[in-house]
Amino acid sequence: MTKPELLAPAGNLSRGLTAFEAGADAVYAGLKRFNARERTENFTLNDLSRLIGAARKTGKKVYAAMNTFLKEEEIPEAAAQLRDLAALSPDAVIVQDLGLIRLIREYFPGLTLHASTQMGFHNSSGLEQAARMGIRRVILERQTTLQEIGTMASGAPVELEVFVHGALCCSLSGVCLFSSWLGGHSGNRGKCKQP
Repeated sequence: MTKPELLAPAGNLSRGLTAFEAGADAVYAGLKRFNARERTENFTLNDLSRLIGAARKTGKKVYAAMNTFLKEEEIPEAAAQLRDLAALSPDAVIVQDLGLIRLIREYFPGLTLHASTQMGFHNSSGLEQAARMGIRRVILERQTTLQEIGTMASGAPVELEVFVHGALCCSLSGVCLFSSWLGGHSGNRGKCKQP
């Protein structure tokens, strides 16, 4: 059995460096757009580059989050952001949108993919599909039970990641409309109001 990776969120450069100093093996971070935590400060390209540089020096990892749905008119901007991310070489890109996965596989094949919990993976058949799509790690749906995780883990064709704490709402990961319905702030677009 290998040691689990301790992964923490990093809302900005200072928090990312602090997470590393406190013992995190890896952090996930988003730029200003297309991540599920758009309501936080987030990273500039320069700061993300600095965090990746610090991680490389200490054997840590940085995963870039682009884990929201893309609207049709946002595809060119998302592609430009992917181009910038590819130049920084994060350890992986966390994704939700199937179209974004296609863009990465076709135009940025050197980027490693992690499937966001927002994709709703919760069984072994889904893990097999993720592997066929070129995804290396699946962040399981937060509602997945310990018994289900144990069953999926034996023989899983991809790495598995689970949340050990965090928000758990009344909806399933990636299919929430409640926050959007209450006030136009969609969790699927990085703006959940945590109703």
